[in-house]
Amino acid sequence: MIRIFQQDATSVRKIRDIDSFSNTERTLWVDLQNPTPVEIKRVEEKFDVDFLSQQEQLEIESSSRYIEEDDFLIANSNFLVPDAEHRYVTVPVSFLLKDDTLFTYRNADLKAFADTVKRIKSRRALFNDGAQILISIFESRIDSDADLIEMVSGEIKAINRMLDLDANLDREMLLNINDYQELTMSIRENVVDKQRVISSMIRSDGWFNEVEQQRLRTLIKDINSLIDHTNFIFERLEFLQNTYLGLIDLEQNRVVKIFTVVSLVFLPPTLLASIWGMNFDEMPEVHWKYGYVFALAMMVLSSALTVWIFRRKNWL
Repeated sequence: MIRIFQQDATSVRKIRDIDSFSNTERTLWVDLQNPTPVEIKRVEEKFDVDFLSQQEQLEIESSSRYIEEDDFLIANSNFLVPDAEHRYVTVPVSFLLKDDTLFTYRNADLKAFADTVKRIKSRRALFNDGAQILISIFESRIDSDADLIEMVSGEIKAINRMLDLDANLDREMLLNINDYQELTMSIRENVVDKQRVISSMIRSDGWFNEVEQQRLRTLIKDINSLIDHTNFIFERLEFLQNTYLGLIDLEQNRVVKIFTVVSLVFLPPTLLASIWGMNFDEMPEVHWKYGYVFALAMMVLSSALTVWIFRRKNWL
């Protein structure tokens, strides 16, 4: 799918059919979403650009994440998107800025792009070149990351309340904590990735004017705040995990304590039964008329005495 946004005297119009698109002047943005090889080739020929391959987009080296030449600028960044299982996966996005036109290459439907399109339609005067659109996409993505972090923080609070109120500890809760740890790490990795890219954009030579540079510096401040917040969330998750494991240990200790007490309570009666169960010839209780009742009474008394001692020592 190809979307072309071109500016005219009164508005910004969207074009989908690149075959009928002839005049490339005043083109602000060319967005390729899940493009076919044929569509990529048509855009490259029409605008005289070269897109990076998917393998090149996934490179983690700084030299591959940001490339700046005299006539073009390339920035590769990762975006988090939810999948069918309500988890979040990382999707690479490639940005190419040439002259005043922004080219984007992605293989997923991203909310930051949809939000930017809405902003272009509602506030056309703010967008006069591709650099402003590029910054707007990153601003929208950082806002989405902030919303995602707030959502995770709220759900962690709910888990914390469950640990306080619910005594039924199960395996599912521990797995949920682990899932949130994975999500928090993914958010942090993506935010740090954008920090590297935007820092390189701030240091760029002549690609962004002073107003745009100020917007980029504001983005860096927001990113630093998000990184601090993700660090706090991760520490809180570790605390919750340790608390959960501690509660499990307490529960296990309580169960072991119950079994230990029950064993000790029945130990004296067992000892008495073992003694009176001996088959020696010379045992005076064997032929005693009240021996059976006496033996039962001694067993009950020994158990009661053991329970009394445990309570007096506050072991129960």
